[in-house]
Amino acid sequence: MRCEYCQSDFDDNLMNCPVCGAPVPPPEDKKPDYFSQANESYPQAGAPYAQNGFIPAAPMINPLHAKTDMLVKDSLFLATCILNTVATALPLFGDFKGFNVIGVIVTIFLWLIYADGKKNILPNPARIRIISGCIYATKVILYVVSGLLALMGLLCFFSASSWIKYFTDAFNPGTVPADDFERLFSMGGWAIGIGFIFVAGFMAVLNYFSYGKIHKFVKSCYENIQTGVNALENRNITSVWLIVFTVIMGISAVANITNSPVSAVSLGCQAATCVTSYLLIKKYYIEYN
Repeated sequence: MRCEYCQSDFDDNLMNCPVCGAPVPPPEDKKPDYFSQANESYPQAGAPYAQNGFIPAAPMINPLHAKTDMLVKDSLFLATCILNTVATALPLFGDFKGFNVIGVIVTIFLWLIYADGKKNILPNPARIRIISGCIYATKVILYVVSGLLALMGLLCFFSASSWIKYFTDAFNPGTVPADDFERLFSMGGWAIGIGFIFVAGFMAVLNYFSYGKIHKFVKSCYENIQTGVNALENRNITSVWLIVFTVIMGISAVANITNSPVSAVSLGCQAATCVTSYLLIKKYYIEYN
């Protein structure tokens, strides 16, 4: 039998769709004759439904469950899995061989979610939760990098005077007065320190409004499956950031075509992954209220 709401296939003997919970209309020969029962007394509270000929009330339908089920069965989701796999595997064969642990974990669990869809069941929320954890780990790593840059900036800014003497003795050709040379290096140290601090602050703010929001969106996806709460956080801002990442990775891919073709293809696949993810969110979640 096929559900009229989410188009999922299931056994004929079920009274409700196992995916979205929609009630299944009974066959014509099994519909109760309410007119013949009009003069019968109402069933007592708690009496079995079958004994009294009444159809049990259908559970509340969760539209987001149906949309999530259709999303993981969409060919765009399969394309996302393939593109993410290629983007993760290619760096192993590039000029600068690297192993992206977080990328590998995300790839594995994307395929497990796709396998759930092929089995005609809702994705296991634990799988989405692990992907959410990977995004959170990326956010933490970027915060750590921002903190290290800020620390380097502070060291350059406040310790400039301690290493000015060393650079003066090592690099002053003797034609520049010592005071002017020390002043020049002091200003350079302060400028470098301020630059590091600025970059660190910019990275931290960017991280909060990008990976922070995307993490909350993915987190709300698995919480919806677990608890049935009909709410997806930050789905609009997530789609915007996917477009931004597409542009950034696309530009990086073009810039690397000559020097590192393998890296260029990997970045191109990452950009394409962002595009397919954006299209899936727009198709199934953006219009949802």
